[in-house]
Amino acid sequence: MSASRRVVVTGMGSVSAGGIGGTAVVAQILAGAPSPIRPVRAFETAGWPSRLGAEVDDAALEGLLDPGAARRLSRICRLTVVASRLAVEDSGVPRGPALGLVVGTEHGDFRSSEEFVTGYLKRGPSGLSPMIFPNTVMNSMAAVAAIEIGARGPSITVNQATVAGDLAVARAAALVRDGRALAVVAGGVDEMFAHVYRRLSEMGMLSPAAGRGTEGCRPYEPDHNGVVLGEGATFLVLEDLESARARGAVVHAEIRSAAWGNVPVAPHTAPRRRRDLHSPALRALVSAGAAPSAVGTCYGSGNGDPALDDWELGLLAADRLPEPRSLASRFGQHGGLGALRVAAALDRLNKVALSPTTLVMVHGLARGGCRTALLIGRAA
Repeated sequence: MSASRRVVVTGMGSVSAGGIGGTAVVAQILAGAPSPIRPVRAFETAGWPSRLGAEVDDAALEGLLDPGAARRLSRICRLTVVASRLAVEDSGVPRGPALGLVVGTEHGDFRSSEEFVTGYLKRGPSGLSPMIFPNTVMNSMAAVAAIEIGARGPSITVNQATVAGDLAVARAAALVRDGRALAVVAGGVDEMFAHVYRRLSEMGMLSPAAGRGTEGCRPYEPDHNGVVLGEGATFLVLEDLESARARGAVVHAEIRSAAWGNVPVAPHTAPRRRRDLHSPALRALVSAGAAPSAVGTCYGSGNGDPALDDWELGLLAADRLPEPRSLASRFGQHGGLGALRVAAALDRLNKVALSPTTLVMVHGLARGGCRTALLIGRAA
């Protein structure tokens, strides 16, 4: 990244199955809280191949919303609004045209889409609700969150499996670096929805895939056998370093560089030995003027999908990077997980006795070939 536009993280907000809060709460969750993955309670899973998930406590969520917003907003929009507001409050970043927003999501608001279509199927055109329709658009979460936090700068929604949150943070870093915004709230969100859960389970995408082994989330392990879904929203505040220091903000760490791209593969395949000749991980290192040996820790996007886990291990080994750590077994796979990986990187830099020059990489890989890399270090 250009030295004239250094990008730092000044706040975070999270609504996850592990808990709800800002930087301090996220640090407590990462410190070793028990995994919230357990049998799904929100809908009946009897007879389905899978039954586990990591669910948000709705009672705690509703307590952070005024009754009018709780009635008006869809559930995924409520998750987005609360997490982004917590991030802004944690950072103290000012509202206005210099504040942008980037939201990543894997599935979007399927719940509202189902409700909208059901109205038509039951009652015809008169059953199409103009109140529900705006929620069926993929950027509805960004729209309501931007109003809530006063973000009148660039607003972007990215839709990508597995790495939606990683890609959102990378895009946000580029916005700040290029001077298109002084600060950007960036992260991801998803909610568990019965129809999506059931279809993914029946397709063998969720653990225990094809009925093999015990259900559970075991990224990178020899007995990994599928994904366990989670839900929630996590957002970070990325800010121009000079602006952050000028207003006296707490600077948690610096995003030294960010890169993304696509490994050229056939759709929905993930051959482990396919090389990435334009590796975002290596491009991020070159941009930061660092060698692979400077990376002390790597947080990866492994989520228990055997093909994806093995592919990511192969790509990172080819780039001579450390074996990755995963957070999926703590939070379940969802759009906010990428931002939680960045939060874990910040936490590690600030708590572990690492060399001042040691970097942490947050790496992401999706089955379709989308690959992301964020290189994070202390802000000198």
